[in-house]
Amino acid sequence: MMNRFCRYVDKCFHFSQLLSLFTDSRKSPQIPGPAVLASAFALFACNRTSLNSLEKDLIHFPARLRGLVGPRPPSIDTIGRVYALADSGSLRRILVDVHHRLKRNKALADGDELKIAAVDGHEFFNSRKRCCPECQQRTLTIQGEEVVEYYHQGVVCHLIEHELAVPLDVELLRPGEGEETAAKRLLQRVFANYPRYFDVVCGDALYFDAPFLNFCTGHGKHAIVVIKGENRVLLQDARGVFDQQAPGVWQDGKRAVRYWDAEGFTTAEGVKQPLRVVRTQQTVRRRERVAGQWVEKEETSEWYWAVTLSKRQLPTRRVWRAGHRRWDVENDCFNVLSRHWGLDHCFKHAPAAIVNFVLTLFLGYVLLQCFWQRNVKEPLRQKIRTLIGLADEVRRSLGAGVRAPWYGQLARAP
Repeated sequence: MMNRFCRYVDKCFHFSQLLSLFTDSRKSPQIPGPAVLASAFALFACNRTSLNSLEKDLIHFPARLRGLVGPRPPSIDTIGRVYALADSGSLRRILVDVHHRLKRNKALADGDELKIAAVDGHEFFNSRKRCCPECQQRTLTIQGEEVVEYYHQGVVCHLIEHELAVPLDVELLRPGEGEETAAKRLLQRVFANYPRYFDVVCGDALYFDAPFLNFCTGHGKHAIVVIKGENRVLLQDARGVFDQQAPGVWQDGKRAVRYWDAEGFTTAEGVKQPLRVVRTQQTVRRRERVAGQWVEKEETSEWYWAVTLSKRQLPTRRVWRAGHRRWDVENDCFNVLSRHWGLDHCFKHAPAAIVNFVLTLFLGYVLLQCFWQRNVKEPLRQKIRTLIGLADEVRRSLGAGVRAPWYGQLARAP
């Protein structure tokens, strides 16, 4: 399975050429940078969640990995050290190239004409003993004593409403910095690297303010953000308008949705263009077992979204769907990668290494999904059942018989 996976990523994504783009600041390396990248890529492709889990292959059974990483497999200390010195821009170029090939190969052709990306923050790991100059800090009270906790948080941009989970890029928050500031720095780079990948930026209530909305529209992108807070003037005005309107209704499976939609709101202070507000109330009937008997309950939730697109550009139902599919970044990216691929593990406590390992994880995750959805045949898919099962099969197939197409270039002296 590993041989097949390597041939697939090299044929469809020219992985041998991408490895050569990886650079670091070492002057006379004994082990080439591409070999280090190939080792970290094998780590995530095989669903290992720490460098220590790779150590037994690198030290005790090095022949298992030589066909992937060259005749001199790097140690886990070397991988961590090189990743702390590596250029994050080179890994981003590799990821951009993979995503562009995905689009050219029609792997991102599903969905409507308007494409949507979500931005959201995530805390990767924390410690009360180890820190670096770029750590954020917070003070906790533990058993009556104040304790300083150090942590790293980042913002991820992720395409939503696709069959594939497609994380585009990540940006770490600097000490004392807010999530929105890092998100704008991230989007500035994403807009340049992926100019035609999406048209709309979707965010939670944290992003509902004039600087962020003006930032998106100033770069030719639209925005859909959640509105919360009883003291919001825009929210109060929208409620006053909606109280005078009869709601529309649609049925979505077991969910009944009532909606209100109005345009032309100018009471959001500092926003340069009138906003549209969409309000939905959705009711779901659920059955649950209570005291040995089935009981039906109704659950109702209400949402408000501020939208920079008109009704003609984006229908109400699509706004509602996009607002809820924003959770793709939580479910398909943060939750899956944290539970099964070590997203929240500290591989190396250095700011550059943290970013580089996350970018390599995104690379391995995207390529493994493509292999699963576009190359593995249905009978084998039914046998393996899940993407995690596929990663386990790839790991079990490691051995002396594995020889990746890029082995020749790693066997040469750096």
